[in-house]
Amino acid sequence: MESAASIRSLYRHFLAGITKKSLNAFYYACSYAKADYSRFMNTTAGMALNLIPEKLQSQPVFLCIDDTMVSKFGKKFEDVSKLFDHAAHHVSNYLNGHCFVSVMVCVPVWNKGRIHYLCVPLGYRMWQKKESKLELAASMIRHVMPVFHEKKNVIILCDSWYVKKNLVSIVDEYENLDLIGNARSDSVIYDLPPQRTGKRGRPASHGKRLSIHDDFTLSDEKDRS
Repeated sequence: MESAASIRSLYRHFLAGITKKSLNAFYYACSYAKADYSRFMNTTAGMALNLIPEKLQSQPVFLCIDDTMVSKFGKKFEDVSKLFDHAAHHVSNYLNGHCFVSVMVCVPVWNKGRIHYLCVPLGYRMWQKKESKLELAASMIRHVMPVFHEKKNVIILCDSWYVKKNLVSIVDEYENLDLIGNARSDSVIYDLPPQRTGKRGRPASHGKRLSIHDDFTLSDEKDRS
């Protein structure tokens, strides 16, 4: 889910070959144009769904959420901030730049007689301190879900950073939406809250605390099919 490092890089490697417009024209369009870029997400999602063969229509469709950082050498870029990069192992864990939250759709297609998932980026949102990355991700999912209303099984894929209430709770808004994500080792899972008794007092917000060892049946067998 990597993106071009900058508009200049995108222009040099792609846009300059398909248009006679100058680099400044794209800078101006990105800064001042009043186009609703979110509409591109739904258009792209619809085109991706049209790639699914008839016999694979019952297969699940995945919406993958992740974030990526783009470092900047200067400090005067708009909304540039100091970010912590947990994936950096050989240099400093902090960098100046932008953080983008991205969503990608994965649709099933045939490849040499086997099901293969084709991955298509749908959109990016730049993270700013006024809105969390969880809220950005949830906003993008809500925006594209109307395109998937005819799909029976849409699954969000994400890492442990996004398995939190602001995003997990979105599956309750759509009957055809589920979520698969990594859980942090220090995550706490509770059972559903008990039914109200009608007695005085504040009702319980959740049930008993569950144990991953005693309350779940997990398999350690690998699928060799």
